[in-house]
Amino acid sequence: MAPVHKPRFTAVIMMQTALPIAGVLLAALPALAGAAGQKTLTVNWDDPEIKGFAEARTANIAAGVEAESDSKLTKLQIPVLAFERPPEAVARNLRAGPEAAPERVEHFDAANPIWYQIVEDYGDVTVSVEADLRVQNTFDASHPVYDNANRSAGISDEPQVSVMDEASEEGMEGYIAEYTITRFGVPYTVTVECTAEAKEQCKDSAQLAKDSALLKLVGGEKPN
Repeated sequence: MAPVHKPRFTAVIMMQTALPIAGVLLAALPALAGAAGQKTLTVNWDDPEIKGFAEARTANIAAGVEAESDSKLTKLQIPVLAFERPPEAVARNLRAGPEAAPERVEHFDAANPIWYQIVEDYGDVTVSVEADLRVQNTFDASHPVYDNANRSAGISDEPQVSVMDEASEEGMEGYIAEYTITRFGVPYTVTVECTAEAKEQCKDSAQLAKDSALLKLVGGEKPN
């Protein structure tokens, strides 16, 4: 069974039920899915950013700077995006020092390496990044999508952030901010969950949108 992040809010559990269930079924039955002609999104592996990442990693391995087995994320057959440092909307209220480092969990299925989820827990704020090449797991049509093909694009190209709170979801005790960007032909969803005490960090949609520029390629390789 493929592990998935267990959200801290009731509302999140309701919103994300479809994705974990589909993910578990497909991860448990990869052979059956393949036999049925499972459709997947087409990745632009020729993107200059992906090629540059692969070349830099090969050079680091040759120089002994990086071991080939350093990160299992590099072996996934999907470009892996993650935050290179804590988003500013989160970092502004972090304490300095080692205790500020988040608890990080990486979810994926080595037998079906075409999806992943990275969850970073900062205490009152949890930030997750996830993507899935399986077509039947495409994100809800209501999610705003930002095609970040032009990395030098201006501020007007920042994603639209959706924010949900106790006023929009009955039983919710905190805030949830979410947006989707598309790179390399792949939709990536970023979800920021805040407790009631940290709700201001989820309410700052303008800063959260700017923080999308901190998403960097950290893994993934073209399948043979």
